[in-house]
Amino acid sequence: MSLLAAQQVVKRYDGASVNALNGVSLQVESGEFYSFLGPSGCGKTTLLRIIAGFEDASAGSVLIDGKVMNDLPAHKRPVNMVFQSYALFPHLSVFENVAFGLKYGAGRNIANLDIVSEVEKALDIVRLKQFKDRKPDKLSGGQQQRVALARALAVRPLVLLLDEPLSALDVQIREEMQVELSRLQKELNMTFVMVTHDQSEALALSSRIAVFNHGNIEQIGSPTEIYEKPETLFVASFIGDSNVLAGTLVENDQDNSSGVAAELGKRAYLLGDGQKIYVSPESSNEALPKQARLVFKPEALHIAGSAALGSENQLSAAIKHLSYQGSFTDLVLSSQGFEFKATLPSAEVKAAKVGETLLFSIKGEVRVLGDA
Repeated sequence: MSLLAAQQVVKRYDGASVNALNGVSLQVESGEFYSFLGPSGCGKTTLLRIIAGFEDASAGSVLIDGKVMNDLPAHKRPVNMVFQSYALFPHLSVFENVAFGLKYGAGRNIANLDIVSEVEKALDIVRLKQFKDRKPDKLSGGQQQRVALARALAVRPLVLLLDEPLSALDVQIREEMQVELSRLQKELNMTFVMVTHDQSEALALSSRIAVFNHGNIEQIGSPTEIYEKPETLFVASFIGDSNVLAGTLVENDQDNSSGVAAELGKRAYLLGDGQKIYVSPESSNEALPKQARLVFKPEALHIAGSAALGSENQLSAAIKHLSYQGSFTDLVLSSQGFEFKATLPSAEVKAAKVGETLLFSIKGEVRVLGDA
């Protein structure tokens, strides 16, 4: 049994012409770091607030530890939320902020509660015990966020909900707090559910990710699955930077000059400039669409040189633009009828020039998505 489940959750706000959530279902296991990822307005925060009890679902159910939560008010649910704005009381010390939930919130129901001991434990966890007498305005942004975490953890929730917890921090502190969040989750073996629009944050921290778009879940999977095996065009374009090329399936491919199709099950797609990309169906019985979008990451490309590598796809293209980024360089490549991108080690392209035509190989499999 999953620790947290959403079952066909629908939400439509009064006066809205469309749903904020369209029958969303997911399951979160105990001890997971689970992220809701998507652009603004996609429904991810709405679902988090329904789980927390701050919003009511229009239909469907939320279950925590096997119990339906729909009719329980927020303060009686075994969850706690860390907000984007921290929501600290400015007139209270760090100690008093952390103690607040223990005195007046869910923590007051903990048997044999020793507030001083529990606050000190929570501050130890986030490494802020030495700042317990300070007011929030005397702390850095990262320290304030850790106080908010300590306050949420002190009441021992079954699930910790995090609403864009790092978005207000600058880049360096944000990276430090990512490490801190990961450490806390692993040390406490607690279930974290985080809302974020930052894909790098979700990929770095999560055990699983649900990708939201227009009130629907497009894909659920591990960071590796979401990044390397997108199931929809939206996921392919939203997660990382993907090349998406239109192709037409070649039913009887007689021209196998590249040698790629010699591998069992390889089929060819014809691109707009007459070049071909070979793909493998994931199962021998899988029917490939006649018109498709072929998806691969810019970092999957490398310069093949004059010798074709028989086990990999090759594309010939001219360099349209070079953008040096230090250890790597971004390239915009152009062929008749389409453009695509490559991200290569700078040492590999140091002699390359704009306007030069080169042969590029694609490492690994190319994803085939229906031409939606």
